[in-house]
Amino acid sequence: MERPFYNARTLCIAGVSATALLWAAPAAVAQEAAPQPAAEPEATTVDEIVVTGFRSSLQQALNVKRREAGAVDAIFAEDMADFPDQNLAEAIQRLPGVTIDRVNGQGTTISVRGLGGDFTRTRINGLEAQAASGGNRNRSFDFSMFASELFNSIKVRKTQSAEIEEGSLGSTVDLQTGRPLDFANSGFNSALSVQASYNDLSEKTVPRTAGLLSWSNDSKTFGILGSIAYSERAPILESFNTTRWQKGNPAQAYGVGQNFGGCVPCTTTAERTELLNAFYPRIPRYTFGNTQEDRLGLTGAIQWRPSDRTEVVLDLLWSRLNSELESPNVEAWAFSRAAVNNVIVRDYAIDTDKNALSYGVFDNMLVRSENGFTRNESTFAQASLNVRHDFTDRLRGNLKMGLNKSEARTPINVTYAFEQAGVNGYTIDFRGNDRLPMINYGYDITSGQNFTLVQGTRSTSGGDFDNSVVAGAMEYDWNPSLTFKAGGEYRTYGFSTWGVARASTNTTGADRITGVDALGKIVSIDGKIGVPAGSSMNFIVPDISKINDFLSVYDDPLVSNRSEREVDETDKGVFVQADFNTDVANMTVRGNVGVRYAKTEVESKGWQTITTPTGPSYSYVTANNDYDDVLPSFNLAIEPRDDLVVRLGAAKVMSRPTLGDLTPGGGVSPTTRTVSYGNPLLDPFRATNYDLSVEWYFQNEGLLAAAVFYKDIDSFITSVTESVVWSDLGLPDDLLQGAARPTDVFQVTRKLNGQGGSLHGLEVQYQQPFTFLPGLWSNFGFIGNFTYVDSEVDYGAAGKNRLTGSSKNTVNTTLYYEDGPFQARVSAAYRSNYLMSFPGSNGNSEEGMNATTNIDASMSYAFTDNLTVSLEGINLTDEYNDRYVDVTDRVSDYRHTGREIAIGLRWKY
Repeated sequence: MERPFYNARTLCIAGVSATALLWAAPAAVAQEAAPQPAAEPEATTVDEIVVTGFRSSLQQALNVKRREAGAVDAIFAEDMADFPDQNLAEAIQRLPGVTIDRVNGQGTTISVRGLGGDFTRTRINGLEAQAASGGNRNRSFDFSMFASELFNSIKVRKTQSAEIEEGSLGSTVDLQTGRPLDFANSGFNSALSVQASYNDLSEKTVPRTAGLLSWSNDSKTFGILGSIAYSERAPILESFNTTRWQKGNPAQAYGVGQNFGGCVPCTTTAERTELLNAFYPRIPRYTFGNTQEDRLGLTGAIQWRPSDRTEVVLDLLWSRLNSELESPNVEAWAFSRAAVNNVIVRDYAIDTDKNALSYGVFDNMLVRSENGFTRNESTFAQASLNVRHDFTDRLRGNLKMGLNKSEARTPINVTYAFEQAGVNGYTIDFRGNDRLPMINYGYDITSGQNFTLVQGTRSTSGGDFDNSVVAGAMEYDWNPSLTFKAGGEYRTYGFSTWGVARASTNTTGADRITGVDALGKIVSIDGKIGVPAGSSMNFIVPDISKINDFLSVYDDPLVSNRSEREVDETDKGVFVQADFNTDVANMTVRGNVGVRYAKTEVESKGWQTITTPTGPSYSYVTANNDYDDVLPSFNLAIEPRDDLVVRLGAAKVMSRPTLGDLTPGGGVSPTTRTVSYGNPLLDPFRATNYDLSVEWYFQNEGLLAAAVFYKDIDSFITSVTESVVWSDLGLPDDLLQGAARPTDVFQVTRKLNGQGGSLHGLEVQYQQPFTFLPGLWSNFGFIGNFTYVDSEVDYGAAGKNRLTGSSKNTVNTTLYYEDGPFQARVSAAYRSNYLMSFPGSNGNSEEGMNATTNIDASMSYAFTDNLTVSLEGINLTDEYNDRYVDVTDRVSDYRHTGREIAIGLRWKY
């Protein structure tokens, strides 16, 4: 375990040192911006700026960052329906402290300062939202649901204030769609963009288009806006994966447990022990996933501003994301099943550094050929109303109400499998490349003659997320330096998931056919992944449509798989806050101090399986819980000079438990007095956050900043087994079915609020246009940030380790060039390795993802004020995602999706 590189005391020393350093730095360059009063959290006014395009958006973001009382970073659209990145998550990752997770080659969820999506709140147009796609059944927000062209700004709030709703340990992300009165000109404003995007792995070209139309009256008191965005993606998911590694047990005989059936070259006890102690891959295989995605998004806004004192805005947003994935592969199936007991090792070699088989030749292997097809259909819809009114010059109020709904559906998910037993000469060899082994099956795997159709699964599932919010606040200027605020909100949150599946998955009778050439098709991995010579890369797999027509049971009714569970929350909150802005010793001092009270009521539902001597029975149970939190917060911004801001922040924060952990579903055996389930009585994650930063705005568009942060997290949720009286579990007594009493003690395996941990880190940010250089060099500029995060979490019996999903080091850089109609930039995003699961499964110490570096580039040329042509390159180095198991770095999944090149035209009026 690595030791933290500093503690809270060290954080403070570092921050004070940075303050002293910047205080001493010469105020060398160009136009210094005057200090500005504190801005409203949801409506920051931006200075008029003369630069355009990308540099203009950077300056707007700096203006917002500078004026906020807390730690805020922002991104603005360069123009109408023209965001800097095609993907929202990939745009946000340019900000310090933000990392993203990629699925199928695109950003989906984010982590902020080491805390993942379940600990981050996202608001759209001021309304808390939940966007889910595919199989997402947690609280994290899936940014891939939306086209970036639908939004004109993103703000990431890293410190908490009382007026910001509770629910985040890490940050609050604000997404804002366009509004008609945002434009400088009245009347009509419009934009249209079209792109063609080519993926070099799939060798397919797909479209991307977006449009915006806005109108406002001459006096700019009323306006309407609509926008639309449509895009497609067609990446190939080419990979090698193992589905983890496992090992045998030399204390047991051959053919028992996870031991091989025998070993020809093992002539001594030492050799046998060495072999059975070594890890081997559970399901080694090359995969070739074919993905098709289409996404459609719509926004609408009606804005009425009859006077400077009143504004009413109705925002509408709808988005749909459909995806289809076909995933054929062929694999050594015996390693992960009891059939490993029949496998004979004919030859082998062991990598002693990894304690793993690096080479092996095997007889009596069970080989499986699989193909699956999944279609996901996801939608998101939101309507929100925001009303602001100034009753007097000193008294103001605002009202916010709205609702949103996210539906994630998998209407079809089928998998078919061929199997062939008794295969001799199966060979796997990692010695030349521990990520891409040579695999030879020892026979012609393009022939279906000896394959048998053994399995056919079909299922349908879905999840729903519902939010509704009513919130209001008042604020009163006590004097020019002090403003009091008070308000509250009422929110309901609902989650439900369900599923139905084919009752029997193994084929029988006439469906269990041997000789499957007529039911299969040949798939080829053409070598773009760099498969070693000698590998079997052409193979027969089930043809989905042919087998759908062939199976006699395909149309049999699907039955409930008892995956249904529900969580309903009612959240009530009130706050009071004081904002101040004054001068002390010739320094501007501004900020806020306040307290929020939050009350949460939870109702959870799920299936319990009751095991009795007469057989299992099932009951859909309900459990209730409630908790409250008092959350004080403080933010202070001091401006010792016109170009320097020092920030301090402290707050108590909370984040509600993950949805899967709240289910009361599981299993009960009254006769043996055992219970296993989630825990509907969980308390939320709670933490105390401390922040210190120094920001030097040394010129227009220039910034040098450093921030340190520390989070003291009270507890993390962990799984434990302990003795508990039944009546203390919160489960209904009728589950006992008379075989036990409520006062009996049960052995209970469930989720609990376990030990806590700490997280601390450092952010450094630098931004500057190179206007001090001569000639064309003055058109260049640079944006960069570095973040260090370290953490220590108690995982119970497994010990202590870093927080899952948290990279220690992240770096983001952008070099840009802007000269009149021509713009160009290249960006790099580095993320160091991180844990995905601790402890790991199958005897592996951990599971994680190795470091990645993604490089993107773009350029554009404006032929006229209205017409621009663009060229973009995404993932130019075709970076691989490299998932590993164990500290010895055994390969789990080594995957790439190819480069994308997009050419486009953009017209605006």
